[in-house]
This record gives sequence, structure tokens and C-alpha cells, in this order.
Amino acid sequence: MSSKSKNQSFAQDMAKQLLPLIPNFIKLLYRMVGDRRVLVSEKAILLGTVVYILWPLDILPDLIPFLGQVDDILLTTLVLKRFINSVDRAVVLSHWDGSVELLIAIDKVLGLTRYILPKGLYDKIVKTNHGDIIDVDFEVK
Repeated sequence: MSSKSKNQSFAQDMAKQLLPLIPNFIKLLYRMVGDRRVLVSEKAILLGTVVYILWPLDILPDLIPFLGQVDDILLTTLVLKRFINSVDRAVVLSHWDGSVELLIAIDKVLGLTRYILPKGLYDKIVKTNHGDIIDVDFEVK
């Protein structure tokens, strides 16, 4: 099997694993936006990101193959990581429908952006309100 087909197979396997998580993740974001414990400024950053992604004018236009999508993906990932990190883990877990292991997996995937950006820039964009440990003593819906 060629490296190209291995990469395609890997991407397809990852998509199959991640697609079922999307509804739970969207519900998590929706519930957190409605939660008073989440800062209004963090909700505004999330809303601004959604508008940027949907707005036809980008820093790197979507018409440029690959690079046009990279800025959208990177910005979305960073803002989602920041949004989840901006509140106490108990708040996140109170809105999460899936298993704690899935939430940890999503958090790790979002954390991969730290390897794309310089550390200082990553730390400025992604606010950390807690450690990397999720306390599983909290009740999950």
C-alpha cells in the first residue's frame, strides 16, 4: 500500500472516529454559551470566530488551496481550546453528554495546536484556567 493510500486510510479512520463526537461537542458549546458561569468576553470571542469562519473575506482567502482553510481550522481549534479552558472543569463536565474519556480525547486533539504555534503565542491565545487533569468525581449528564 502506498503512503498516499495509507494517509487517506488514516484520515478516513480518524473521520469515522471523530464524526460521532460532533453532536455532543456542539451541544457542549451551546450549553456553555448559555451558562452564566462562562464569561461574556469568552462567549464574544467564540461568536466572533463563528462570524469570521462564515464571512466570505478572510486573512487568507478560502480560494487559495490548502492555506485558505488552514487559517480557519487553526483559529477554530485555538478558540475552542480557549473556550473550554476558560471555565472550571466542573462547568464543562456539567454540560457534557459523552464519557469523560471522550472529552479528554477532544481536549488532547485541540491541544495539538500547541505544536503548530510558538509556545508564547499559544499561551497568549489559549487561556488556561485549570490543569490538564479532569476530576472524574463530577457527575456527567
